[in-house]
Amino acid sequence: MRAVVVALAVAACSRTPAPKDPTERALFRDLERIVTVNAATGWGVDKLEIEKVIGPGMSSVCRVDVLGRRGLTEWLDSEIARKGGPVDKAWRERGKKLSKVDDLLVLHRVRLLLKRADELSMDCPFWIEPENPFTGRQISEHTWQLSLGGGGKASAIRQGDRRDLSAGGAGRVLLGRTFADGNGLYAGAELNVAASFPKDDMDQRTALQIGIDLVTPLVYRYTLLNTYFEWEAGWVGHSTEADWGDFDHGIHVGFAFGGRALRQRFLFPGAAIGIAYERLFLDGDDLRTIKLGGRVMFDLDF
Repeated sequence: MRAVVVALAVAACSRTPAPKDPTERALFRDLERIVTVNAATGWGVDKLEIEKVIGPGMSSVCRVDVLGRRGLTEWLDSEIARKGGPVDKAWRERGKKLSKVDDLLVLHRVRLLLKRADELSMDCPFWIEPENPFTGRQISEHTWQLSLGGGGKASAIRQGDRRDLSAGGAGRVLLGRTFADGNGLYAGAELNVAASFPKDDMDQRTALQIGIDLVTPLVYRYTLLNTYFEWEAGWVGHSTEADWGDFDHGIHVGFAFGGRALRQRFLFPGAAIGIAYERLFLDGDDLRTIKLGGRVMFDLDF
């Protein structure tokens, strides 16, 4: 859970430049993610912080050969110099304000992590061999992905002059393809189960009623460094326990903001908050719903 909170706490900033060589680029993006996720809860003494993340750092570095590591080291040295480094010198020259050396701090910490992992490279497990090209352990680019999620939702409902509230849970399964920088396109299904006490014609509450919404969204994910935005649209069908086979049909559009933690074995845990608008087309007044909720997610690359 801490990893999920950390991922959401990371600022939604634009991506920094990266090396052009595919292997060096993937290694840089991996180490950049490791550093920035760890720094989201505060960064203390460099040496101690680097030792905290040397495990995932080694997992990436061990998969890159000596030439790839050397190439990234040279690129980092060049970038640090281009941006006015070393970082301590730039910090003093810019009024001793850390906010003015943000980019340099990331490059500096990535450089430290790479150096330490390279020093320990002789200890890489024998079953982990260099990959050419290296495509990254902490990023998801140009790969198929299965995304699983679930959480709770609160809904505000309006039909004509009637307004009401309901709450429930939802689960979704998405299958998609990621592209450059981790942006992706997904399709799948989501099932929402909600409980409500609907009002009758006399504006009185009736008995508890269970309803379901089945959504088939098309989702576009725009990925930043550790966070992402999602836009989605699709069909929605609504049914209640009065007759599970009777579905009302409508449209669904939504938006979400989320974040991903570092890889845990073969999964990327994450979390998101989102809002959606749905409209069911009925014979009388259309039913309009605004849903707000959060979900925990797991992405699996394959």
